[in-house]
Amino acid sequence: MNKHLLLLGILILLYSPVHAKNLLDEIKSRPNLSEVARIIQGDQLLPTLMERQGYTAFIPTNEALKKYQGPKDRRLIQYHLVNLPYMVQEMPDELNTELSGNPRVYVSRLRSGNTPIKGWEDYHYFINNAKIIDANHVAQNEEGIKQVLHIVDQVIVPTIAKAASNTTIPAGFITPDAQKLLLKPQLYGLVDDYSISEFENRVSNLDLLDVFNISGKNTFFIPVNQALNFVMRTDKELIDKQVIHGHVVPGHVLFTRTVENSNIQYESLAFTDNLKVFISVENVSNSDNQETTYYVKSNTIASDISHNKGTVLARITKENIPVKNGVVHLIDRPLMVVASSIISYLQEKRGQLSTFYTLIREHYGDMTNQLVVEQDLTLFAPSNEAFKMVNKERLNQVIANQDRLGKLLKLHVVKRRLTTDEIVDRSTREAETLSNRRKLYFAVNEPNALVPVVSLEGAGVNATITTPNIAAKNGVIHIIDRILGIPSQTVYEKLASDPMLSSTFSLSEQEGWNERLGSREEKFTLFVPSNDAWAMIHRKMPSAYKKLFMGDFAYHVRYILERHMIVGQDLSLDDLVALTSNSTVRRGYHEERLEMTRGKIYFQARVRASFGESSSSNETDTEMDLEDSSEYYVEWNGIKARVIRPDVECVNGVVHVIDSVLMMNRDVTVSGSTVPMVTGLATLIATFFTVAFARVLHH
Repeated sequence: MNKHLLLLGILILLYSPVHAKNLLDEIKSRPNLSEVARIIQGDQLLPTLMERQGYTAFIPTNEALKKYQGPKDRRLIQYHLVNLPYMVQEMPDELNTELSGNPRVYVSRLRSGNTPIKGWEDYHYFINNAKIIDANHVAQNEEGIKQVLHIVDQVIVPTIAKAASNTTIPAGFITPDAQKLLLKPQLYGLVDDYSISEFENRVSNLDLLDVFNISGKNTFFIPVNQALNFVMRTDKELIDKQVIHGHVVPGHVLFTRTVENSNIQYESLAFTDNLKVFISVENVSNSDNQETTYYVKSNTIASDISHNKGTVLARITKENIPVKNGVVHLIDRPLMVVASSIISYLQEKRGQLSTFYTLIREHYGDMTNQLVVEQDLTLFAPSNEAFKMVNKERLNQVIANQDRLGKLLKLHVVKRRLTTDEIVDRSTREAETLSNRRKLYFAVNEPNALVPVVSLEGAGVNATITTPNIAAKNGVIHIIDRILGIPSQTVYEKLASDPMLSSTFSLSEQEGWNERLGSREEKFTLFVPSNDAWAMIHRKMPSAYKKLFMGDFAYHVRYILERHMIVGQDLSLDDLVALTSNSTVRRGYHEERLEMTRGKIYFQARVRASFGESSSSNETDTEMDLEDSSEYYVEWNGIKARVIRPDVECVNGVVHVIDSVLMMNRDVTVSGSTVPMVTGLATLIATFFTVAFARVLHH
């Protein structure tokens, strides 16, 4: 009897209907989706749809929904529902949603570098601009049809037309493409700061509306009215057919978070045999509030008579407006059009360079005039983030001293147009700045990359160009990630980090000689031989070079290095030149003897004679201009080394890089007085045993 009851129970369990979770149950079971569950349950239609349809749902978290300021209603939820069930790995590039008109959402995939555990983590998946953070939760409706839940970190915002009272929305505008958005922006709330009528008028006048009606997946950048007002008043012909084409990236849907790398450049429609314009998108994060600002860059690499080479940088003021044929971004400046001066870029209130402009405007007005009046300048402008990296006390000390502030600001300006192309192709490796006797020195990292990384050094500070070649009417702007001229490294740290000085640093490590250079309590002036200078020693004195670098002759190394060092003073090039101002001219140089840690050397400034005079005719005083002299030397025992990189500033001193080593072969000649003790002892022992062994043989 018991066996029959047990069998009956099993049969009842096997054939009883199993009530699996449907999609709504799945959402309700998750506390972090409770806000969406509340919206759904408060609607008359949504619960029934979600229980019965085979949906894919992209549901934003409570935190994401809290940040969203738009209406939270049925239409918003319908834009998060797709009428077929898809696991995340199976999704096509475009999905039609349940919102009226079935507007599509776009799927983007970026490699994550992660090992897939649940089958999908090797990619980051985005639906428009929302990232999927949890995926593939399977449910089923009452008919057993599969449903799938994916959780996203942002609300997926639809483009919904809003008709005025007593009016209807034309059918073609319910699900707009970029052309419809351009023609009737007010339907989609694009008014006031987001008005785009000026651009639409220009596009219509040029009969180019069809450009915004192209099918497929595209990205459109549309300047707002404020961006065009000045250009349209002064020279509207600048906005021509090619410029309109330069605002469109065909074949790519670029939502701001889906652009993997700002170095990726996309061909615009303005990419022809004669004119080649790339588009790229970059983001700039504010470390204070963690907000991200997005920019678009047009990079004209091949120009014609009407369009200049260079980069135009525009801020995206309203991003990620989805349309039937891609995505639209509103921008604050027309691309490709070089209509702004350097100072105009700096003056942008929410721009990347506003802190730098405030420094100039409030503390050194002369620079403002210079950036307005002068032509053909190149400005290396520190970003707002660069000011957060600098020592505030040191910056305030510079600001309090007008002379120092002037030198610092002028260090960021080169009095000619200098693009990174010149630097990358090695035609320019250094450039004179407006700061007297100060140069910038350039290096190229990853020269074969699509966009090589260019770094520079000015007065001891290394910076990287983060946004190159911004074209202005009176020059070029490069945005950099550090303020030049306010050092943060000690002499020790500078020698350790500068690739040009690695040989000297390697030598100075012997027996810890260089540890003293890390002290912030002492001041140093070092004339440091470059790597090329040591390579010359290798060629001319191979034996001496080998002994110095083998590590067994630390005393000799110390002797030579201390000949290049002054302790207790940090003498800039200006200080050194001032020492020679009252000296006599000898063999065409003003010179002054310097007391080094070990011995004496001479600092020399080449005399530039007045017109009609010869600087080398005699050794008496001649009229000269040290301010214009660009040749400075140190000399020891007839060995002359040219100062090739002066004023590499450090927090505890100054480094001047020289092109020769002040040494002779005799500095490392092993004599009885200088031979290391262990070597002399070994020789003595060897001699003793040799004599003793000879005597044994003799007997």
